[in-house]
Amino acid sequence: MFLFAPNAHGDLIFADSFDYLKGDLAGNGPPPGSPPGQVVWQTFNLAPQVASFGLEFGGILSLGKSAALLGLPSTNGDKAVAALGPVTANDGTVWVAFLIRKALAPRSPGGYAVVSLGNNVTPSVGIGMLFQKDRYGLDNNTGAQGARVRTAVAPSRETVWLVTKLDFENGKEFLWVNPSPALEPEIVDAYENSMTAAFMAAGFSEIVLVIGYTEATFQFDELRVGTTFADVVNPEVADRLTPR
Repeated sequence: MFLFAPNAHGDLIFADSFDYLKGDLAGNGPPPGSPPGQVVWQTFNLAPQVASFGLEFGGILSLGKSAALLGLPSTNGDKAVAALGPVTANDGTVWVAFLIRKALAPRSPGGYAVVSLGNNVTPSVGIGMLFQKDRYGLDNNTGAQGARVRTAVAPSRETVWLVTKLDFENGKEFLWVNPSPALEPEIVDAYENSMTAAFMAAGFSEIVLVIGYTEATFQFDELRVGTTFADVVNPEVADRLTPR
């Protein structure tokens, strides 16, 4: 299992390449050398799986496997949760990145498939396919008007790299789809959303893979959280990053 050296780039908070034996995701992790606070995956609904193959994106190392979540047409589907070292406003800026792909398309669009920062009982931010929008985006999960920002990119069998920057100092969330791993992306190129006061105050201590209200299957891979952009890309690329 490949992991970053946290002191080389920033503070690595969470990293998983899902390079486990094919089968149930529950009980796997954390990988050897994981950051303090990262713990084993637990199933909170149905049976999230470790798929036999990983996702690929230029410049992002893949170790051969991925997490696969199956949805249900009229209710919540697979859900897996792992704890991580608590992220708070004191961290200032936190980056989250992962690969995602719709592995099996449903007969009709709809539903959701996200990486959620925080669980159902706490303030959270969902990143992935937005509920009933059939587009990738960010969701503050409040149900209020303006809580979501969606991109122009619809989920498909093509793997995409979603990169999110949480700016606790300014109360902003930024999302990029397929930025270059070789250069920290520009804010002007991001989809922007306002962070809720509740999320700013609470932060998050769990990372959640969850899908629902769709018959689709989604894969997630190379899930990383850190305090710098370099933490969520490969060290080979991070070593050549152009500083800002």
